[in-house]
Amino acid sequence: MRNTRSAMFFFSALMLDALLIVLVFLAVVYARTRFPEIWPWDLIPGEQNTLWAFPPDSHLHLLVPILPLWLGALQLTGAYRNIRPEFFAQQFARITSGVGLAFLALILLSWSFQQHQYSRTLLVGFLLVSWLCLLASHGLLAWQRQRARLADRDVVHVLIIGQPEDAQPLIRHLSDHPELPVRLMGLVLAEADPEAFSTPEPTDDGLPAPEEPSDITVLGTLDDLPDLLAQRSVHQVFMAGWRWDTATLRRVAAQCGELGVRFSFNVSFLGVRLGRGHLEDFGNWTTLTFSQTPTNAVALLLKRLFDVVVSGLGLLALSPLLLTVAAIIKLQDRGPVLFEQERSGLYGRTFGMLKFRSMVMNAEALRAELEAQNEMDGPVFKIKRDPRITPIGAFVRKTSIDELPQLWNVFRGDMSLVGPRPPIPAEVAQYERWQMRRLSMKPGITCIWQVSGRNQISFEDWMKLDLRYIDHWSFWLDIKLLLMTVPVVLLQRGAS
Repeated sequence: MRNTRSAMFFFSALMLDALLIVLVFLAVVYARTRFPEIWPWDLIPGEQNTLWAFPPDSHLHLLVPILPLWLGALQLTGAYRNIRPEFFAQQFARITSGVGLAFLALILLSWSFQQHQYSRTLLVGFLLVSWLCLLASHGLLAWQRQRARLADRDVVHVLIIGQPEDAQPLIRHLSDHPELPVRLMGLVLAEADPEAFSTPEPTDDGLPAPEEPSDITVLGTLDDLPDLLAQRSVHQVFMAGWRWDTATLRRVAAQCGELGVRFSFNVSFLGVRLGRGHLEDFGNWTTLTFSQTPTNAVALLLKRLFDVVVSGLGLLALSPLLLTVAAIIKLQDRGPVLFEQERSGLYGRTFGMLKFRSMVMNAEALRAELEAQNEMDGPVFKIKRDPRITPIGAFVRKTSIDELPQLWNVFRGDMSLVGPRPPIPAEVAQYERWQMRRLSMKPGITCIWQVSGRNQISFEDWMKLDLRYIDHWSFWLDIKLLLMTVPVVLLQRGAS
């Protein structure tokens, strides 16, 4: 359960790490220039005579990229999650990988801008010292947080309202996750229609019977709630179950609001499967909105910035290859170099997706004659030895070079680097209802399907992989899929 204390702890840890990184860097620069005898010169050839070549102020500007790189890498590897003594092994691995990733990014950044005149022993020294200090810092934070938990200063006191059988799932969840800073104060029984809180009879579908409720102290009924909130240190009230009437919800919410106690209830009372829920302003109303797609504005902005930077740099870096392929295609039959095909993008909006033309110019007209040879199930058309493919087209398809012009689609915002592949509108018209949800996220050049066999998996599995990507999306997942795409393309697995 996330709360204000968790947010404050995260912010404090982040600020402490930022201060620590700055102090460590300044200390290493000072020690490197004022006490050269402590540095192991023999480990890195060519460093013996760099004392006067690298005065202290020549390295201070490195703090500008170092600070965001270190903090960003630590956040990316999850170093700010579960800062507790029992998770120290995970913290060790996350901090180590985060510092290593940040150092690698710093080296690549310096080479990109042709900035090589830095003391290598200074950078390596900063890498090691910052790693050790961050481990010590997070260890102290974990110890301090554990002391706060033992002193009951960092624990959320939760009161459950409902019947014992309704409270059981929450009790079981808390017992399965002892790391959550939650203490159950007790159970308040609801005075309502008994049928509204009855446990369903076991069915004959082979499912196991529900477990018996765990022991929990019954503190009273809903009529006793005002006194319980006033007399006990309750931080949050959780209404278990889902068959609540509006009057009861309003009554409990008002009683909690009078004392500033947080009020929560299980949104499954709507009786449908719900995705991520969040509050938002909609005109003059505050609405509770549910979404099956990612809603983290900061993460989505980071995804878009990453798309723009990488696609822009990719177009510049690959321009010699793109021009060469374009010239070969043009000389082949004097036809157009690019093939622009209408595709369905976010929420079905159509756009023109670019590819290097790999087929004869009347390929679309010939497709009807080849429909009987389709080797893919579902509404997708693919055959291995497509007679419409030109000689250069076979090569660019096999190497996935034909997809490179889509970097322009990414740059201008029609697509993303990672996302479900954009389908043809005619294929979308044949989708089953559950498959339409794959259009709820911006399409991409690569996704889980591309690194899982491509044409070697069924259409239904393809759709399920895309939905799994949407349900579990994170910026880190995009990075992993991009890295996994590289060997797939180089080894030409699943390409046709």
